[in-house]
Amino acid sequence: MAKAKQPPKKRKVGRPPINDPDGVEEIQNKIDLYFERLKKTNADGEVVSDDPTFCGLALALGYSSRTSLWENANAGNPISEPIKRSLLRIEESYEKALRLPSCTGAIFALKNRGWTDKTDDKEKDETINRLLEIVTKITGKS
Repeated sequence: MAKAKQPPKKRKVGRPPINDPDGVEEIQNKIDLYFERLKKTNADGEVVSDDPTFCGLALALGYSSRTSLWENANAGNPISEPIKRSLLRIEESYEKALRLPSCTGAIFALKNRGWTDKTDDKEKDETINRLLEIVTKITGKS
């Protein structure tokens, strides 16, 4: 009996990914190395840290753009989670910078990450209505 001829295997098209989508340990090592390299010792012997950046992380992971970083964070691959956590660490540094006297750069960076300083009008209306109810109960007037 003759063997059935199998169709040829499909080859992947294009350049292979910079980071293996399943290489969680490898990507985590690159992330840890990036944040470790930010730490420096000052003249007093204290360990201080440079501020992490999204571009710096992208370069440390071998990407040529921030867009590649965002795409890999949202790809749903196993490496997406460590990338998301590292983005959150950078976002945290901007959030901490909000406490400084000149924080406009941090505000700008956070707004680009989806933060907003607008309050929801529906929430305002609900709060006003609750306050009016309290005032009515206290004063007995409607």
